[in-house]
Order: sequence, then C-alpha cells, then structure tokens
Amino acid sequence: MFSAGHHRILSLLGRRGTMSRTDLAKALGMSKASVSLLVRNLIARGILQEEELVFGQGRPSVMLGLRSDAASFVGVSLQDDPATVVLTDPHGRVLARHVFPRDVVSETCLPALARAIDRVRVDASDVAGPLAGVGIALPGFVSRDRRVCLASTALGWVDVDVAGGLESLTDLPVFVENDANALIVGEQLFGHSGDCPDFSLVFVGNGIGSAHIINGQLHRGHHGGAGEMSHSPIALEGQGALPCRCGNRGCLETVSSLQAIRGAARQAGLTTDIAALSALAASGHPEALEILHRAGAALGLALAQLVQMFDPSQVVVMLDPALKESVFGRVLRQEMETHVLRRAGTQTILHLRAAQEDSFATGAASLAAHQFLFGNDMV
Repeated sequence: MFSAGHHRILSLLGRRGTMSRTDLAKALGMSKASVSLLVRNLIARGILQEEELVFGQGRPSVMLGLRSDAASFVGVSLQDDPATVVLTDPHGRVLARHVFPRDVVSETCLPALARAIDRVRVDASDVAGPLAGVGIALPGFVSRDRRVCLASTALGWVDVDVAGGLESLTDLPVFVENDANALIVGEQLFGHSGDCPDFSLVFVGNGIGSAHIINGQLHRGHHGGAGEMSHSPIALEGQGALPCRCGNRGCLETVSSLQAIRGAARQAGLTTDIAALSALAASGHPEALEILHRAGAALGLALAQLVQMFDPSQVVVMLDPALKESVFGRVLRQEMETHVLRRAGTQTILHLRAAQEDSFATGAASLAAHQFLFGNDMV
C-alpha cells in the first residue's frame, strides 16, 4: 500500500510530468530528505524511474517520472452505441482499444464487458503494466460510492449494481461514474486543466452534459445530478420551445445538441452531416447559418449562466471539430462573453476543444488511475 506521502508524489508527477527531487520537495512543502526516501521506495517498487539530467547552476538535477509500465487501467464508455473499451498507461496513453455493440440488458451487458476487458488486456499484454482497475462511464445517475447506476434513461437501468457485478466477473476493482463526471476527471488528470482548482467542462453530443471541479474536487450535488444542463430551459413557451425527451419543453438539448442540429437540418432539407452543414454555413447558406447560429447562441447563453453561478477559472467545451471552427463556435463565445457580468481582475477563460474519439473511455480509465495515484483521496 502507498502512504499519504507516496500518493502526494504520484499525484503531482501524474499532473505535471517529470520533476526533480528538489522541485518535488518545494511543491509539496516537504524536506528533500523525506522526498528522497519516498522516491527511493517508489523506484524500488517499479513505480517511478529516473529520467534525463537537467543542467543548470550547480549540480545537475535528475528528473523523475512515472513508469509507463507501472500500472494499466481499463476504461469503458457506455455513452454511445457501439460501446468502447480502452486500456491506458498512467499517462493516459491508449495501449489497446476494442469497440463492441452496447447491450442494454444488464444481465448480459456485464459479461460482455468482462469479455471486452479480457480482450484489451491480452492485446496490450506486451506493453502494459499490471491492471490496477476498471472505470466505467455511463449516461445516467450514479450512487455516491460510484458502484450503482441509480437510473439511466438511455440504458433503461434502475438500481443496477454495475461495480459489484463486474468485480465478481473480473476480480478487479471497478469504479462507475456519470459520463460527464468521468470526462472531467480525465481532463483533470490527463488534460490541460489539471492545475486548475476550479473549472467546468461541457460536452456537446447527442445530448449536452457538464461537470464541475470545485476546490480540486468533483462537485456531484446532493442527489448526484449536478451538471444536468442539457435539460435547463433555454426557450419559453411561445418562443419556439420544442418538446424534449425528458417530458419538458424548451430544454437546451432541443436546440444545441448534435441531435437537435441534425433534426433542424433535416427539417430544412439540408445535409445532416455536421461537417457538411458547417461548410454550407461557411459558404453563406442562410438556413445553415440560422441553424448553427441559433444553436451556438443558446449554448453561449447557457454557459454565461454557468459562469455566473460557479465563477470557474475556465470553461472547457468539447465539441465536434467542425462546430469548433464554424459560426456555432464563434457565436457561442460571443454570447457567453456578452452575458457574463464583468468582474474586477481576470475573467473566466473559454476553451473550445475538439472532442476525441475515445474521450469518454479514457475519462473512464482515469477513474481507476485516480484511485491508483490518490488512494482514498478520491474526487
């Protein structure tokens, strides 16, 4: 088992990359002798390794880093069909990947997941370290102990003990999380926002999800539903409020999601391919421009409300690469900046990030990696 000191060193190296013993001691507020003792133990256990020498004034510094074969982690995304399972190293690099049909019957889904885990484990056996755990990202509400899917409309699940069932099949620790929460844990651990104690993440897919890191911790809310901005009302009755799958009308999802954009394009007789639709808008096509302008403006207004409520240092929006570069992205930014109350000092920074194919699966893997690096100091 790792001590608290071990975990502090591992988490810092996991976030910042290679560091010297002196830099670790300064960053952690520990003596260099204490850090050296802990580092020596981690090297002996095959977790850390000494890397390049850095020359400066005085003696050269030996840089320390996590060994890529120190451990491996499986991430499973049930966010879409087909489902995706990846195996990553401690740096978040994907070593193996498998895609398979998403089974929504829990009694047969869990055995299918166990078989997929075995497959990536075998595929990466030559390069991967010991498998330390499994993370699962799914659309729905998850219990605070990250074991039970309390409810998922997309999967049709209610009170499914996902962790318990899969642990009995794999003999591995399993951590379950809402898909948006898994995504932001991955961003915190493997992404560019790891050093930010307060930031929000929004993804634009067939639905719209968000999650928040506050004081370095994942904010779940009292019922685990923090971040359900997809079903925040953005259009009122009489203002083009469309019916939503949740039973209400005028939700953000009905205007700004990929599904809503494709639906509006289909109704207008236009292509439903997002890249092609964005190209049409770029060429000045009036209906394509109107669809993307309306969708981007609605999301920008929702982001302004998010910033007003949480005041994050930055907001990361993960979206289709074509939307990022289109009128959608430009209007989104303009609307957010227009409606945010100006404060003294720095303002919230908006980052538009192109969504990657395996973002949810690597986010799921980060749940297990987080346990490995932080121990019981979980998000």
